[in-house]
Amino acid sequence: MSYILSLLKSKLPTQLRSEVSSSILCYYINDTTDIQIIRVVSEAVYRFERVVFPEERVLFEASSESYLEIHSPSPNGARITRSECRTFQVSEG
Repeated sequence: MSYILSLLKSKLPTQLRSEVSSSILCYYINDTTDIQIIRVVSEAVYRFERVVFPEERVLFEASSESYLEIHSPSPNGARITRSECRTFQVSEG
């Protein structure tokens, strides 16, 4: 058991370093008249969740492999749109 724990501890710093190095700054604007919920999803784990009001703008950091889920109301329940976070990446210049 202690072997497994030491193995996990030795891997963790490397994983954290790679996750931080692949982080990107993203920008989302809710251009609808509805309240939305956005979630940053990475490997089926929610990393970030936020309620976004109409016309509200959100800056968030995500790994380059993450997806942004946008939950919007619809007559049949919630409509979920999923896009790569790279789509929302802020570019310099």
